[in-house]
Amino acid sequence: MKKITKKQRAFIDLYVFEDLNQGECAHRAGYKNSAIIAHRLLNDPQYEHVQRKVNELQARQRQKYEITFEKVAEDLKAIRDAAMADGVFGAAVAAELGRAKLGGLMVDRKEVKYGKIDQMDREQVEARLANLMKENKLANVVKDVTPEPMVLADLSEEEIQSEIEEDLEDDSEEEISEV
Repeated sequence: MKKITKKQRAFIDLYVFEDLNQGECAHRAGYKNSAIIAHRLLNDPQYEHVQRKVNELQARQRQKYEITFEKVAEDLKAIRDAAMADGVFGAAVAAELGRAKLGGLMVDRKEVKYGKIDQMDREQVEARLANLMKENKLANVVKDVTPEPMVLADLSEEEIQSEIEEDLEDDSEEEISEV
């Protein structure tokens, strides 16, 4: 009979007592190729001693909290039936969905995407934006922000001088606010 190593023991404890997937458990236990190692530890006949220990600890956990497939299914059915009798259909649907998930008929799927816009260069941002616009059937909205040209010939000398002074004041205010 093989002995359980320190890394295997760490993996077993994380797998049984923490709410982590098997790859994360292997990674935290110190394995480099965590997904592959985790699969081997839980499925390869070579690691039957690890699998026995996992099963033993999981059985203790179930017994400790009295959690079994049958008990949970019965409890959810009782909740559903009571909710139906009371006319609380939202709770009845939630309980029935819980039973479906328990039975493996429904699976929650979550998609995690990594990366942030500040890690992308301009071309990547523009390409991603164009793709999103195409996917969501959004039209290109182009807003012209070019200021209207001012015809100085229509202004008097005093008005021109006033415009120049305003521009200079705006520039100096911007410089002050940036400091």
